[in-house]
Amino acid sequence: MSMLTRIVSIGWRIIDALIALALVVMIVLVFANVVLRYGFSSGILGSVEISRLLFVWVIMLGAATCLRNFEHLALADIAEAVFPKARFWLRRFVNAVILGCCIMLVLGAGPQVVANWDNISPMSGIPVGMFYLAGVIGGVLMAGIALLRLIDPRNAAPDYGPDAENAGENAQ
Repeated sequence: MSMLTRIVSIGWRIIDALIALALVVMIVLVFANVVLRYGFSSGILGSVEISRLLFVWVIMLGAATCLRNFEHLALADIAEAVFPKARFWLRRFVNAVILGCCIMLVLGAGPQVVANWDNISPMSGIPVGMFYLAGVIGGVLMAGIALLRLIDPRNAAPDYGPDAENAGENAQ
């Protein structure tokens, strides 16, 4: 395993840990807020805003993780069954579409980060631009994955064996 591969692997493990931590914080915040609200007629200021912010980050980082691990919703099996000889080009087309969508996401969310960074949430004190920053980071991660899969078609399929393109045909 090369040094770059090891660094990327550690980076993805950190992202997975951040997603898990965000989920735990969301659960604790929401549970504590419910108990305080219904049991003691009070609540945690900003817990709803913080939970919503964490939820947005979990969604964007989770989408990148799912794309990386081939766990995203895809209809590839249907398309590849109908057009088995076009499998290579279908995967490249799909990754080109993903790359295009991610570029639009980054180009749309980037200016929103700048425009809303000075807007502060009233209860939590967190800049509203943090919501849009999740779109930029998630979009860049997903665009990087799609670009790598376009450059190196061997990475465009979940099977990384030497005969990855014919693995599905041999299984039938």
